Amino acid sequence: MRSRKKGKTVLLSLLALVLAAGAAEGVYVPRYLTDRPTFDITSAADPDAITVMSANVRCFSPLDLFKKSWFYRAKLIVENVRASAPDLIGFQEVTPMHYAYLTETLRGYASVIEYRDRSPLREGCPVFYNTAKFTLAEQGSFWLSETPEVMSKSWGAAFNRVCSYVLLTEKASGKPLAVFNTHLDHISDAARIGGINVILDKLESFGNVPCILMGDLNATEDSETYRAATARFLDAKYAAPDTDSGATFQKWGKRLDDENIDYFMISKTGIVPLSYKVVRTTYDGVYPADHFPIEMTCRLA
Repeated sequence: MRSRKKGKTVLLSLLALVLAAGAAEGVYVPRYLTDRPTFDITSAADPDAITVMSANVRCFSPLDLFKKSWFYRAKLIVENVRASAPDLIGFQEVTPMHYAYLTETLRGYASVIEYRDRSPLREGCPVFYNTAKFTLAEQGSFWLSETPEVMSKSWGAAFNRVCSYVLLTEKASGKPLAVFNTHLDHISDAARIGGINVILDKLESFGNVPCILMGDLNATEDSETYRAATARFLDAKYAAPDTDSGATFQKWGKRLDDENIDYFMISKTGIVPLSYKVVRTTYDGVYPADHFPIEMTCRLA
């Protein structure tokens, strides 16, 4: 009898937690649906440089309560984009709900996305690009597995992982640029290593076209994943003459001294990095996500 009562108490506690979480999320939903600030890159872009942003927006979780809620933070993501005015953006942990909001509020961009699976809260790594500055030559996505052409996972990954890319032509110069965006597995080291190698193999098909690989690699600089990436690429943080460093996954401000796990990897030739920084902006003490975005400016050689 005691065990049954204990089970009932646990069930009621879980139900109360779910109801509380739902109520907390719902506080901000009306504003989220009606107050949607927009940003248009068309007239805001820097004509002398290409600005790139990588931002993990934080997956949708009903346990992100109050000002951690996506419904509160969504417009802060847009404000970060407005402040940087990036020509290229790689977002990670983007669900269909995130993507609908971002494509509605970010103007002057086209984008490509593929979701890693078909679950209700499926995630993708879209690439947004400034259509006033670039024309699209090719786009695509692939999975980070032993069978990258089909929806799949390998090497003990917790989830399917995907990489989306665009092959662009810079209108002003006529020069090509390939841009890849990904999010490597957070559990399996073997999956991170295998995943980065799948990406590197794909990059080989672009020959000498300059490439930018960005995203959340879930790997620190002492990892085999990082060493594999920097065997082919330069880490923009160290290649740019005007640079910054520091934690990117700050876990809502709790891990400000941790190492970086978000990167811009750039080709060793064809791209001239100008600046790199971690975007540490908060809004009245609120973090737009549990990662800081990173920003790079560069030009094509």
